[in-house]
Amino acid sequence: MSITKDIKKVIYFLKNKLNASKYKKAKENYFNLNYKNTKRLIVFFVPTGTYRVSGGILSICSIYRIVKNLKNIHNCDVIASYLPNKKDDDFMYRTFENEMVIYNFYEIQKKFPNLDYIQVHIPEIMVSNFKKKQNKLKLFYQFIDKIKVKELNILNQNDLFMPSIDYINFVKSKFDFATITVAHKKYATSEKRNEYNLPLHLLSPWLNPIPYQVKTFEEKENLIIYSPDKIQWIPNETKLRKEDIINNLKLKLPKYTFKEIKDLKYDDYKELASKAKFSITFGEGLDGYFIETVFSGGISFAVYNPYFFSDEFKDLETLFSSFNELNDKIADKIISLENSSNYNEVHNKISSIVNNIYSLNHLENDLIEFYTKKYDFE
Repeated sequence: MSITKDIKKVIYFLKNKLNASKYKKAKENYFNLNYKNTKRLIVFFVPTGTYRVSGGILSICSIYRIVKNLKNIHNCDVIASYLPNKKDDDFMYRTFENEMVIYNFYEIQKKFPNLDYIQVHIPEIMVSNFKKKQNKLKLFYQFIDKIKVKELNILNQNDLFMPSIDYINFVKSKFDFATITVAHKKYATSEKRNEYNLPLHLLSPWLNPIPYQVKTFEEKENLIIYSPDKIQWIPNETKLRKEDIINNLKLKLPKYTFKEIKDLKYDDYKELASKAKFSITFGEGLDGYFIETVFSGGISFAVYNPYFFSDEFKDLETLFSSFNELNDKIADKIISLENSSNYNEVHNKISSIVNNIYSLNHLENDLIEFYTKKYDFE
């Protein structure tokens, strides 16, 4: 771990300790306003570290907000929690606008002693903890054992992060009923339903309900933003490093400014995305860096990753077959888009596909189907 990261962690820890009593009072006030005589509860488990931001966290915050607003359908109160074996003094993600208030699980156990029903949403990266750390989670298992009806949903945000089937089978054995929701159309399939042996439902991905700042070609700057990822290792093996590709572009495109998306608040990143003509993602491909640039009026480049991109994207001219091809061809492609006619034509082509898949309304409808048990794959 770098010295900078160590310093940031220490500052974060000290700040939380100094504010602990204030945070506790804020949580108490929120609880008293929002939870009374709760018998049915939906719990979203989320990562600690409220300075963090990722596509997965943004997506869960959006799902959480919509689920809260669907109480007329599921008749439950909704709450967010850190994992039972984790705790944090802070109670909100601070780097982007959201309405999620997060409790430590021991607080939930204390505040909801008489539940008749619970549904627990667990992100895929956390599932293995429920077996590996089962000794530390005894109080959690004792808590849910007392509840008449208990249901599980695994939030599969990234299929590459899904644990092996034995971890899935272990955690689902602790519940009366289990489902899995997926964030990408590419793995919303009957094959995946059979692989995980769970009813499966697509929740159309949406990162943020706050409107995007859309700028036209003429309003944008000669700015290229790029993701902080190392080159995605599956399935795009290459000897190239991200730095090699960026240095190559700087030589070929001297009039452009290059900015890595790093150490920014999410809202500041969105403002930067609105100014940028182009973005490059070095991660999974169909991710926030690709999508949100398009929502902001820009053009995104990536390597076509069959784990995430569905067939609609296959013939886009801003997707490459490998990072080697991207490195060879992207500069010429950018030069060809330096007039508004060509730029708008390509942007509109990408935008029509993205907007057909990514929509807040799509996500709301998917969640209504989920809570009325109309799963895509029973």
